[in-house]
Amino acid sequence: MSRLRRRTPIRMRLIPPTIAESTQSGGERVVFDALAAAASARTARAGGAVATPDTSSWTVLHSFDIADHRRQLAGEIDFLCIVPGKGVLVVEVKGCHELRRHGGDWYYGRSAEPDHRGPFRQASDAMHSLRRRLAKQHAEFDGIPFWSAVCFPFIDFTESSPEWNSWQIIDRRALQAQPIARLIEGVLGQARKRLVEHKAGWFHPEAAEPTPAQCDALVNVLRPDFEFFESPKSRLLRLDEEVRHYTEEQFEALDAIDSNPRLVFDGPAGTGKTLLAIEAARRAAARGRRVLLLCFNRPLGRWLQEETAALAPGVTALTLHEHLRLLAGIAPTRAQRCRQEFWMEELPGMALEALLEREGERHLFDEIVLDEAQDVLRRSYLDALDLSLRGGLAGGRWRFFGDFTWQRIYDAAALSVEEFLDPPADARAAGAAPISAMRCELRINCRNTPRVAGLACACGHVTPGYKRVRRPDDDVEPEVRCYADGGEQLALLQAVLTELRDAGFGGPRVVILSPYGNERCAAAQLTGQPWRDRLDPLVREPGDDGGEEEEVGDWLAACIPSDLDAVDLRSGKIKYSSIYRFKGLEAPAVVITDIEALDTPAQRSLLYVGCTRALHRLVILADKKVQAQLRG
Repeated sequence: MSRLRRRTPIRMRLIPPTIAESTQSGGERVVFDALAAAASARTARAGGAVATPDTSSWTVLHSFDIADHRRQLAGEIDFLCIVPGKGVLVVEVKGCHELRRHGGDWYYGRSAEPDHRGPFRQASDAMHSLRRRLAKQHAEFDGIPFWSAVCFPFIDFTESSPEWNSWQIIDRRALQAQPIARLIEGVLGQARKRLVEHKAGWFHPEAAEPTPAQCDALVNVLRPDFEFFESPKSRLLRLDEEVRHYTEEQFEALDAIDSNPRLVFDGPAGTGKTLLAIEAARRAAARGRRVLLLCFNRPLGRWLQEETAALAPGVTALTLHEHLRLLAGIAPTRAQRCRQEFWMEELPGMALEALLEREGERHLFDEIVLDEAQDVLRRSYLDALDLSLRGGLAGGRWRFFGDFTWQRIYDAAALSVEEFLDPPADARAAGAAPISAMRCELRINCRNTPRVAGLACACGHVTPGYKRVRRPDDDVEPEVRCYADGGEQLALLQAVLTELRDAGFGGPRVVILSPYGNERCAAAQLTGQPWRDRLDPLVREPGDDGGEEEEVGDWLAACIPSDLDAVDLRSGKIKYSSIYRFKGLEAPAVVITDIEALDTPAQRSLLYVGCTRALHRLVILADKKVQAQLRG
């Protein structure tokens, strides 16, 4: 819907009020500046022969496009002057410092390109095209005189011809001698005189057209003020498309994928690692390889399964622990599931034993693509992967994608990339071999807006930050809202969710993240209506009575149990989750709750991970005690 705005002018209106930076014509800039000066000047007084006339009710449109030109598909008018009681003047500006006509063609400056029509015909054609179009649609404009003129701001044009009238010329000398408004009035005065002499039947000088009302109507028709509001649906579709394009850096990474058997991609959140991992898996499968696509986090594993379903059977997408469970051929008991040691050491050992017993069938895959690799660089896991891959990790094909500095939120004891590729002496003694692999750095953020990326880096003390943020600035600041107690936080959360819904971010486009799991997070406390019907946990544990999650902790909650069907990615409700569980995923709008302490690097890293999940909107609800730390 458009909304028109009209006002009674108190001085000449220039539309637009400033000349665009992209305007290359020096001549147009001179004319625009002269008109701007006329708009600011006092009106003429008695005896002031060269004073500026009263232009308070004038309107001048700069660079007006004609969609229905009579000789071209489209044309442009440099300046369109609407003067009450006088008429409408089309001014063609030729800002050349040299001018010649040869063989009927016009040449401007040093250009060898001829203009077959010439400036006066050009101005006249534009004027007639505009008048004809207006007359077709608006009969009330039939009596308004339209005329044209040509302005040469840098040269003295003294040539006469039957093709134009001398009073249609505004050259350098004229601009120096008189205000431009008086020159425009002079052209329109001569035009009105000519119409009277030729007894134009449609022209009635006593009517003093255009009247002030007709002037306003002309402006509304030709270049109205308006506001168009992008619909929430359209905006969200545009924003989603914005984050799908690969950066140049990522194209280079894809080239590296094709030419190197072993690659480590290292980059902070938002640099496109997961999309590159999927593309790497797709390319490998297209070459006939059996590909294992792995990640650590269970919700991300479910998402990868859905995204690569069409690539089966060439691509098998699993979480690391589901792969180990399938190798071991077991269903963990409740006691096993609740012990971190089982998942970190015992299950990988069972999987390794099963692989060793297979003998000739050990190497199940031709290529491994690993997302969230920083969470998997543990010897117990790597040993199982080594036997799962044809050629092993030292000689086979693999691609590891990870943030090895800022997103190691699960296993502080995991190996660094350096230790993985060049094992220390004790690891070599235990059988770990050095690995030759190419390392590729990703530093361009293509997920977050600049303001979200900036806040995330500040909260996480991420230095150096991103080399560049690809998304344009949408002028929307991420918000930090502080609470004094749990009740105030719940009130803030309800207000934020309502505001996001009104802005088009409702249902599955919103996720509520917390350092805590399902039972302790603020979102779980919204049990009254309408929130009970609008919110759901991202992961529902079968038979969970509220005690299991507290017992196993966030590390295990992210990766177990192995039932990926417990992950809800598709319902129409707002999801809530721990940041641990949501790592690797993203959402259009993210609300982070329960930020109560930022004293340790681990706490800051967790908040950084949460912030970088946001594609478009980010709101942080934090205890007032940490307010000063959120940007420090």
